[in-house]
Amino acid sequence: MKPADQFRLLELSERYADQKLSAEEVSALETELRESTEARAFFAKALHQRAELCFDDSWHSQPVAEAKPAAQRMWWRHAITAAAAACVTFGFVWLQNGRDGSVATLIRAQQCQWAGSSLPTVEGARLKPGMLDLIEGLAVLRFDSGAELVLEAPATVEVLDAMNCKLRRGTLVAEVPPQAKGFSIDTKDAKVIDWGTKFGVSADDDGKYMVRVLEGLVEVEDKNATGSKKLEKGQGIDRGWSKSQLHPTSDETPEPSRWQPATVIDSGDGWQAITTAFGRGKDSYIQSGSKPTPDFGKHPFARVKWTTGKPELNRKAYLAFDLSQFAGRQIEDAELVLTIEPSELGFASFVPDSTFAVYGVTNESADAWEENGLSWQQAPAHDPAQAALNQPVGSQVKLLGRFEIAQGINRGVRKLRGKDLADFLSADTNQIVTLIVCRETDETADSGLVHAFATKENGSRSAPVLRVKTR
Repeated sequence: MKPADQFRLLELSERYADQKLSAEEVSALETELRESTEARAFFAKALHQRAELCFDDSWHSQPVAEAKPAAQRMWWRHAITAAAAACVTFGFVWLQNGRDGSVATLIRAQQCQWAGSSLPTVEGARLKPGMLDLIEGLAVLRFDSGAELVLEAPATVEVLDAMNCKLRRGTLVAEVPPQAKGFSIDTKDAKVIDWGTKFGVSADDDGKYMVRVLEGLVEVEDKNATGSKKLEKGQGIDRGWSKSQLHPTSDETPEPSRWQPATVIDSGDGWQAITTAFGRGKDSYIQSGSKPTPDFGKHPFARVKWTTGKPELNRKAYLAFDLSQFAGRQIEDAELVLTIEPSELGFASFVPDSTFAVYGVTNESADAWEENGLSWQQAPAHDPAQAALNQPVGSQVKLLGRFEIAQGINRGVRKLRGKDLADFLSADTNQIVTLIVCRETDETADSGLVHAFATKENGSRSAPVLRVKTR
């Protein structure tokens, strides 16, 4: 802290103890102390020093006749009262930390997996300042100030104190009650200050961030710009976050080419496997709206979403598998394997456990679609004008089965196996089949999660796999 700031706070502490601050000055001081750990520590030390200077041990040993004047004794009582009042008004942040230094509680851990955390990760654990690294699931933190954060994996959060934390990467949703106004979330390039509201924040270690206000009011300070911006319900700021997630890049070394094999794999026991990278295979997705989407086939993820709140954000995935290697053989069993990937678009907190349906397109003339030519206006078994935007045209498809993804799950695989899938493949006559993946579960609030599955363009995860067992 600069000497000028120390002198200013010292003067404010003296005037506060003397009850000479105006209501506006008290309000400004409260805000500063809530937002700055350094300022709180200095202010408390200043009050403590004043109380010690005011105290005189000789009062206890002097004769009554030589005791300090009553005015001095009253002044001392006033100083002690002022210091106590300051602790009540401004000291709640450090008093709430508890005798062991804890500042928050992990009140819920739903299907969580952790990595590299310096704090305990058992549900109900008290948390001191430190790091939490969530790689799977949802975790809810309740700070002693009353603020609650829902961490959505993958997310790394540093707990600082009862009124402050830092989002190093990932997504969280914050709900801040009136008593915790001023709670702040720091990112690499921004600071979000809450004024009693509910909002979501996404950020990455490269500085990109997004803020979305669901209720109330927040203030966003961009560290690369002057001033701050206040956002109300429905408003948001996106500084490159969404774009970076739509076109992600990875510094990781790609997995071997077995992830996207262009050949048939012998899986043993009569099973063979192909991916959408084999032969005429392909994968892509469509998104509702009038804008053309010529490059979705190049994306490393096929995105799926269902929302009644914002119809322009619905998405369906399209997969095609080349069955030429199985021509002339009876297919007696089959299994579809999809790899879940974190899209980091939208908030998982607003989407419950979700059900997905997989359909097979029965009109074989529609199998000639192009990966980068699909659109909401032009796609197999799709009518952009129909009421159920998350469903294909019923007369042109066959339901092959359903699978579920629990809330907060963003990695792993989901499999669909059964007679309906095997029969659909057996009935094919043009040696290529098209499958459509749709989400049947709506979001509970705007900006809900977009689910994603790895495509053959993904450099590190498996493309969609079709396992087939023939006679």
